[in-house]
Amino acid sequence: MTSSEKTVALANPRGFCAGVDRAILIVERAIELLGAPIYVR
Repeated sequence: MTSSEKTVALANPRGFCAGVDRAILIVERAIELLGAPIYVR
């Protein structure tokens, strides 16, 4: 490898952090209860 080349190693399994997982579940639950569209900031 030359000095300008870089290697990226990806760990498996990849996913979201716990906070993002929880936020996605909350939005999915809101869609089930209230219907679409749901606007999230």
